[in-house]
Amino acid sequence: MGNGVKKPKTWLRVFVGILVGLILCLGVGFVLYTQDFLQFSTSSEEDNTNSNAEVPSEANTSEDTVVNLDFDFDSTKVINSNVDGYTLTIPDHADGINISLDDTQMKATVSVNRNLVNQSYALGWVTATEDYVYEPHEISFDQKVVDIFFGGIGQDSSGDTILFLMEDGSVQYIPVRTALSTNLDNLNSYGALPSLSNIVKFYEANSYIRLGGGSNTILAQDKDGNIYDLSSILRETGNY
Repeated sequence: MGNGVKKPKTWLRVFVGILVGLILCLGVGFVLYTQDFLQFSTSSEEDNTNSNAEVPSEANTSEDTVVNLDFDFDSTKVINSNVDGYTLTIPDHADGINISLDDTQMKATVSVNRNLVNQSYALGWVTATEDYVYEPHEISFDQKVVDIFFGGIGQDSSGDTILFLMEDGSVQYIPVRTALSTNLDNLNSYGALPSLSNIVKFYEANSYIRLGGGSNTILAQDKDGNIYDLSSILRETGNY
């Protein structure tokens, strides 16, 4: 029967090999885990991670958020209307007047072409000024101008008006034909319109009534969305 030495059984060798392999794997895994090369997470942790993802909500807003003042026009919000409705139009004015604002926003320059405004507003001036000559007239304000609007009220150019939206939400104005015909050399603002405050936007519109007729007007909208028809407010100044 040979030299009598028993050979190890095959299954024992296999078992020892598997055991050694498991020990080595566990050891390598432990080293990787402690060095942050290998991480494990439970399903609850994954749910918490997903729940912390940024989701747009009111909670993300702050006091510094800019209020959107780009209102949708709604003619039913005109609080001093005496007509049946309004349709918006494109602002337009007669030739011969250009308006600009300096960097401080506290000085406006109204440049006037005497020849063109004489024709546009039927002023009856005798002038030989060439069409391309514009005379600058500076107007100073005690606060910033945030918007300038040129529009009209009524049926013709006699209602043309320059509006200056001021930093505090008030509105100053120039009745164009009156200013040109009576005080061009000392052109200036005619002051703030009464009963208007917190204004943020202007519209040019046509007012209409169901029985027929209508006219041009200017609408002013305040920060709360209320709209004012400026036709009556401007005419009450006595400068039209």
